[in-house]
Amino acid sequence: MAARKLTGKTQPRLWTPPQRTLTRRTSLGYEVADFASIIGEPFLPWQRWLAIHALEPLPDRTPRFRVVLAMVGRQNGKSSFKRTISLYRLYVTGARLVLGVAQDVSLAREQQNYCLETVQASPYLAEDLAQVRRAAGDERFRVAGDLDYEDGEGDESFTLAGGGRYKIAASNRKAGRGLSVDELNIDELHEWHNFEPWSALYYTTMARPAAMIWALSNAGDDRSVVLNQLRDAALSGRDPSIGLFEWSAPDNCDLDDTGAWRQANPGLGYTVSEAAIRTASISERPDVFRTEVLCQKVDQLDGAVNYTAWQACHDPAGTMDSLRGRLAACFDIAPDGGHATLAVAARLDDGRARVEIAGAWKTTEQARAELPGLLARIRPRAIAWYPAGPGGAFATVLRPPGALPPPRGPEYVELAGGRVPEVCMEFADLVRARQVVHSGDEILDTHIRSAGKLGAGDAWRFQRKGGGHVDAAYSAAGAISTALLIPAARRARIRVLNAG
Repeated sequence: MAARKLTGKTQPRLWTPPQRTLTRRTSLGYEVADFASIIGEPFLPWQRWLAIHALEPLPDRTPRFRVVLAMVGRQNGKSSFKRTISLYRLYVTGARLVLGVAQDVSLAREQQNYCLETVQASPYLAEDLAQVRRAAGDERFRVAGDLDYEDGEGDESFTLAGGGRYKIAASNRKAGRGLSVDELNIDELHEWHNFEPWSALYYTTMARPAAMIWALSNAGDDRSVVLNQLRDAALSGRDPSIGLFEWSAPDNCDLDDTGAWRQANPGLGYTVSEAAIRTASISERPDVFRTEVLCQKVDQLDGAVNYTAWQACHDPAGTMDSLRGRLAACFDIAPDGGHATLAVAARLDDGRARVEIAGAWKTTEQARAELPGLLARIRPRAIAWYPAGPGGAFATVLRPPGALPPPRGPEYVELAGGRVPEVCMEFADLVRARQVVHSGDEILDTHIRSAGKLGAGDAWRFQRKGGGHVDAAYSAAGAISTALLIPAARRARIRVLNAG
């Protein structure tokens, strides 16, 4: 007897319930599903369910949700679903502008090209295609009407009847400026590590009464600040205009749990095969499999420092008390001035390095007032900082005029140029080899978890940009690197003299 085919679950695990029973009168989703069949791209069961529940109108017939956050595992049909919604808005509801954005404009262009292919393949749609323009920089297509756009460089578009157009942009702080958007499509929201693109794009929909923002993504990590905030707002109910529809596996499930596969992959058996998921569960890194396939948030994805290894280096019982004569200190500041850290480190007798946070400040004013006294109390053998970064503003604090040279005073170490990636990569390697010991400081844990990689040729350093600070990671790495260069103290030798 043949094994039963494994198929995905139509209903998500987490979702915003409707305000009333959904019928053809109380949801536009039924009409959208009909439209999908007419143009030759009928919905999968989960896509139909999402359309019906996400397109519930208010009594005045405007959308109940201004923001729809749909979270689904990879390759389940998110793009084809959103393509149909966009074409429905352009052809049926008369939307004037649909704007598609992605982290990389090439991805937004690919989605636009899929829309164009659907239009050209459907007799129902193709007859209204009046203009296609492909100059990179202003990619769009338009429903035929008054063609009020002049030919020129930087225009990539197609035009449909009624004047509606589909335009694309990269997700950055300049995206959408000057536009008034009826529908905003955000692809892979988990890649947004700061709020700049959201701040630029959200306000493009403010003047359109029926505007909707569709954000489709799989899960991310702690750096996915926009996705995480929208999800939290929807789950808490504090913003009823945000609808959450999340196909995700239950927390802490096993990687080989087929029930979890079904819950996170509604396209299983349609667009995704059981064999493909099974292979990924064996061959892929667990954190990647959980985000990409199980649609589960993880603490860190492709971080600069292996966080699992970092947790294994935790030693709450140890102290720096016996290491006072071999301490190195390192100071760093976040680029926005919103956090500063002083870390200290020392080499242990077994060759490992112990690191702790000696001081942390939320403003540079506080740090400037307290850092000199803290360093005087610690009396490190060496003081390091990154002069080419924000910490350069503290040069006279870290190396005060008239400071005594070693051995009467500390050695002053500037971590600049090629030393910066060396310090970061050495730190990551030492953690991976379990050659670092730490006390589990919450600030340092958070900054380690937030640190990504910023490439510099074949090397890399910690990525400072994004939603979180990483100055504690820089401070810890610099303190350890400096401490490992401090020569071991010489032990006195007893010589026996022969009196004869």
